Amino acid sequence: MAKPRLKPSGKWEIGLRHPSLPNGRKYFTFDTEAEAIAYGQQWKLMKHADIPPPAELTAPTSPGDGVRLMRILGEWSDSGFAAPSQILTLKTLTREVGSVRFSDANYKWLTGYLRSLKVEKNLSPSSIKHRIQALSRAIDEYLRHNVNVKISNPVKLLPKGYSTYTDVDAQMAKAKGGKMKVNVARDRRLLPGEHEKIVAVLSGYERPDRSRGLELKGGDALLTLYLLILNTGLRLREAYTLTRGQIDMQNKVIHAKETKQWRGKISYRDVPMRPEVHQALSSYFASRPPFEPDAHLFPFLNEEGVEEGKKGLVRTSQRLSFRFRIAFEYMDIVGLHEHDLRHEATCRWLELKDKDGRDLFRLEELNKIMGWKPGSVMAQRYASFRGVDLAQRLWPAPEAVEASVAGA
Repeated sequence: MAKPRLKPSGKWEIGLRHPSLPNGRKYFTFDTEAEAIAYGQQWKLMKHADIPPPAELTAPTSPGDGVRLMRILGEWSDSGFAAPSQILTLKTLTREVGSVRFSDANYKWLTGYLRSLKVEKNLSPSSIKHRIQALSRAIDEYLRHNVNVKISNPVKLLPKGYSTYTDVDAQMAKAKGGKMKVNVARDRRLLPGEHEKIVAVLSGYERPDRSRGLELKGGDALLTLYLLILNTGLRLREAYTLTRGQIDMQNKVIHAKETKQWRGKISYRDVPMRPEVHQALSSYFASRPPFEPDAHLFPFLNEEGVEEGKKGLVRTSQRLSFRFRIAFEYMDIVGLHEHDLRHEATCRWLELKDKDGRDLFRLEELNKIMGWKPGSVMAQRYASFRGVDLAQRLWPAPEAVEASVAGA
């Protein structure tokens, strides 16, 4: 008879053999060593008496019983269907819950994991949702390929709003030295005078109370990039990877290569040039030698320390975001990020009117300009209309009122 062994959990495990058992052996766990030995003796007596083991012990084990979450997460990561932005989250999940058996990953376990993300790690609701959604997609993929597994996906049982902090979560997080986290919606727009400050500093302005100004690598390249993003809504990578062949100055169109694609798909969209963009690009081209059609417009990808390929793009994006932040802070512009310029551009497209006061572009056309799918609600998410602008429509300027009265 096999001898029991002490497990790290403090339980005692014994492995018993029988030809009718799956794989010829099955392990049993007990609270004490004496219980394990007693069960082993009973098993030995049953075997000598030719008494077959209970039917539930000889039934084949469910395919999901011995599988750990690290395998399920790894298979989803290697499937090619996981989004590139999800790979890092899957690695984090593997570290945190990879050792858990799928058979133990039930609703009770999942609620405990959620509580630990809020209380122990004190994550924001969006970070929590990224983890749980990645876990759910990995489990769904595993279940699609293992139809005999009788275990369901516990994430499907979670209530709506599972990632938000309840009052109990907030109290427990506070007791641990954390705080209640909420998602922060970005609705930062340029305030009056901020655009002029940014243009000035990116043009070489030096504050009299500072020892020196900003180091503008590439001359007016960062200024042109700023004006381009602000007045088109191009994403940062879409803007700094532009080549000369993607700029049609005659037809006033930018043929932008979209970055929100994956699985190797390459697609482009046409973005109309506003007069501000056409003027900025004309000045930029006039200050430089003629470009070849496949030459990059901006020099940022050729800077020292930038590798080729995906890592180089990530590095360049980080550098440019940092330079914009430094420029904003240099002019005491608080709370503005580079991506807020895309929000500002969306609002400017929405606010464009024709001579009769009607919207210049339909919502479907705006989705096309910004690179959103037909029927997308992203325009509503990005729209940040200032209350002061809306109030001015109700209360026109005094000179406009006097003119209308005089005309009457």
